Amino acid sequence: MNALTWRGGSSLTFDRIPAPEPGDGEVAFDVSLAGICGSDLHPYRGHAGPRVPPLVLGHEAVGTSPTRPGERFVLFPLVGCSSCAACLRGEINLCRTRGLVGLDRQGVFADRLVVSSEALTPIPSGVADRVAVLTEPLAASVSALRHADVGPDDRVLVLGGGPIGLLAAHACAVSGIDVSLVEPLDERRRFAAVLGAQATYASTDEVVDQEFDLAIDAVGGLGQTEGLFSAGDVVRRGITVRGHYAYTRADFENALAILARRPPSLEWLRSLPLSEGAEGFRLLVEEPEVNIKILLERD
Repeated sequence: MNALTWRGGSSLTFDRIPAPEPGDGEVAFDVSLAGICGSDLHPYRGHAGPRVPPLVLGHEAVGTSPTRPGERFVLFPLVGCSSCAACLRGEINLCRTRGLVGLDRQGVFADRLVVSSEALTPIPSGVADRVAVLTEPLAASVSALRHADVGPDDRVLVLGGGPIGLLAAHACAVSGIDVSLVEPLDERRRFAAVLGAQATYASTDEVVDQEFDLAIDAVGGLGQTEGLFSAGDVVRRGITVRGHYAYTRADFENALAILARRPPSLEWLRSLPLSEGAEGFRLLVEEPEVNIKILLERD
């Protein structure tokens, strides 16, 4: 089968590799469309984390399975132990031994991978693949908003106009929440407004004399190991600071339902064939002004 393989650093090759065979409890998942996530760019930039090359990256995908002909699925990419306290309360994202497709096992930048049958989430009829493939990144924002318990009477400030930030704006707008977004790149601010941001700013310095009930840092905190903030200010103002990783299955299904009910504008998406995946990575890193989200299509 065809696969885009990360070889270390910025080296990506389009190769023929053996197709995986499903084991007990597994099914084949044939990838139709896959999204490049900002976390996929970390190893490309030299911050591999737990990833070990050679590795097929990617965890955002829609596709089909030969075991269920005629259906389309969006992939739930998290893998948990199913027995720890986090998994038992439905928070597979906080499982201490969790895995992730494209991180510690083969990812979706390939024709096929094998996954648990539970990872296949059916796509409602009428929902285009280009919409459904946004389920995974949207789920992260849906999950964060759920934990923050914000609603139409609240104001939200999103920091960062990448895919997560833009989809956070969309999630807020769909829920009737007043959302503003900070992003230095003009084109990304334009798309933020299209997706529902009521105000956009080039810098936090422009956000003056305003109060927000929630601020979402969508700049990409996993790309750094440490961060600084004023602990004294947090204490005196009674501010709650919360780290947030991924989503639950319920968040994931809710994100797909939102996309089915209120699909966002897709102007900010760009598609390339999988064989040109290395160029897609380069464009995202070197030309972010005009490349926000790139989808890879099966050749």
